[in-house]
Amino acid sequence: MKRILTVITLLAPTLAFAQAQSIASGSLIGGVVALVILFLLFLVLRGVVMWYWKINTIIENQTKQIRTQQETNNLLSEQITLMKGYYKPDQESISAKEPIDLSKPED
Repeated sequence: MKRILTVITLLAPTLAFAQAQSIASGSLIGGVVALVILFLLFLVLRGVVMWYWKINTIIENQTKQIRTQQETNNLLSEQITLMKGYYKPDQESISAKEPIDLSKPED
């Protein structure tokens, strides 16, 4: 259904102006009027298509997600900065581990 509406939306202005006999086609004023009408029709149909496909809602949701992700990244960065001074790994537990030999298969 959405595809049909999109095709109709795109073809309607073309078909409407293809049927027009003459809008003073030789004059500059007629051409300007036709361009203004096409532009206004484009703006109206663009709004309808964006509403139908919910593009405006999608953009708003993406903006909210980006803002939330940036806030989360800032909080994590702040937490890492605060934890750097407090966390000191135990050197004995690190050096006590034996290296893993990957050449031997485990049973």
